[in-house]
Amino acid sequence: MTTDAQQIAEALKDDPFHIDGALEGTLNADLVDQARETAEGLDYDVYVIAVDEHSLDRDVLEQIKVFNGGEGSFIMINGESQLAVDVNFEDNHDLQMQVMDQMSVARDEWNHSSPSTTKLNILLDLYAKPQEYKQEEAVTGQEAPGSEVQTVDGSGSFASMFLGGAVLILALVIAGIWFTRSLRKRREATRAQEQFQLPDRLLNRVDSLQRKSLRETINADTTQLAEQIEDLQTQNLGTEDAEQVERGLDAYQIARRIVDDDSSERIDLAGAMVLLRQAGREIAEVGPGGHKKRSSRSGSRLPESLCTINPLHGEAQARTRVGANSTNVRVPVCGSCLQDLRADNQLQWIFDGDRPYVEGTSVWAQTLFGAIGSDLVTALHRQGR
Repeated sequence: MTTDAQQIAEALKDDPFHIDGALEGTLNADLVDQARETAEGLDYDVYVIAVDEHSLDRDVLEQIKVFNGGEGSFIMINGESQLAVDVNFEDNHDLQMQVMDQMSVARDEWNHSSPSTTKLNILLDLYAKPQEYKQEEAVTGQEAPGSEVQTVDGSGSFASMFLGGAVLILALVIAGIWFTRSLRKRREATRAQEQFQLPDRLLNRVDSLQRKSLRETINADTTQLAEQIEDLQTQNLGTEDAEQVERGLDAYQIARRIVDDDSSERIDLAGAMVLLRQAGREIAEVGPGGHKKRSSRSGSRLPESLCTINPLHGEAQARTRVGANSTNVRVPVCGSCLQDLRADNQLQWIFDGDRPYVEGTSVWAQTLFGAIGSDLVTALHRQGR
């Protein structure tokens, strides 16, 4: 770290948000401001430390908490997607457990690859409106129903009574062990089946929070893109470049309409992200001053396509064949989905309603988010968007 734990701990006494100078311009400023506003409205202190590190050091976070000496939630993030929490409420055990539970709820709600600032806001929203976290209690041999053992009074003088009692105790113990193991196996099987499922009580809130975070991320990303488009429109571009800027503008405007529409679902917002990525690529190819810029092995590269399986997974790492729409087509996929394909695992498609989007009839399914068929913008225009 560029600053040691004690210096950060002291700085937090003046400002509960410590942002490493190296992250200036890297973190989403709007999401940081929103997080600060939410934290200020809480009944307890929250300290946020943003560090320029690829991996978070939990030992350093604990040192910051100790050196600071205050009570509250200490949250460390980096410029990527990592977030760690250390909590200190020595005089209020109930509050400490409540705050710790929100981290468990948050892990169920956010996408693993979401930016750290998005995760931070989801967690702080839960701090503001705590959700109950129900953890399955472990079942031991002594606690399993039917496994309670009754002791036999040793005052009897008959050997048969003693032997019968011993046999009964042994039988009950064996039954308890068998029952416990069977119960654990059933629970392990259930957990395996529900690995990628959320409890029903959380589904509505998860969808609402994710759509809220997606909107905030998209709104922040569109500002710079709009400025670039406006700048290029004022330049004397050639016919080909002007048409390319116009295509970028079309993709940008449709994305804005989707984001501004309160009825847009999560999959629609994912589509808006794809459109913004397409617009960004069109603009980047024209480049500053109207000069063509092509991707190369060196220097700045053009924006990559997003993952076709689920655009929320982030940038694609490769193009590979995927079975979809009764065909086998080459589409861009992220590193995680590429590994699933190679291991023949079930793909984690983004859902449209209650099923994977690829099984539906939406424009996103028909074009696989623009990866096949006609141009995505053209397809959306045909639907009146």
